[in-house]
Amino acid sequence: MRVQHSKLFRCQNKKLLLMRFTLFFLTILTVLSACKKDKLDIGSFWNCNKAQNLDTTAISLKLFGSWNWRKQVCGDGAGKTKTADKIIKVTFRTDRTFSVNENAALLTQGNWKLVQVDGNSWGLELSSASEYLHGRILLCDNQVLFNDSYRDGCDNLFNKNN
Repeated sequence: MRVQHSKLFRCQNKKLLLMRFTLFFLTILTVLSACKKDKLDIGSFWNCNKAQNLDTTAISLKLFGSWNWRKQVCGDGAGKTKTADKIIKVTFRTDRTFSVNENAALLTQGNWKLVQVDGNSWGLELSSASEYLHGRILLCDNQVLFNDSYRDGCDNLFNKNN
């Protein structure tokens, strides 16, 4: 009777160990996939933006309206990602004025215009500086990426409000 009890005990321990290993593996897999979603695929933004063949008028038309900040990536796109931890809303108006608000409080406002930053890339010249609006403008669907990592700055991603 003791021999059977001992075999049963070892079998249960093996099952328990297997269950713990499986749970550990699933936890690691979940964490890794969550980290992967947090990264910003700069290449996809470049390809999407380039495929649209936007001129300055089309870029301006797409910028008009309000945008909510979603994340910031500092470095080469694989760098440190910061998910929006405050409500930043940027509004570009047709009269070429803009405002940046944090949690409904005005951070900065002024005038904006498109300027060529290199090759066929465009950025903003602002009458009042904003830490969120530096770099090349990359538009894709309802998102805009201010791509400043090429200058060792940070990329800022915004979603357009409907």
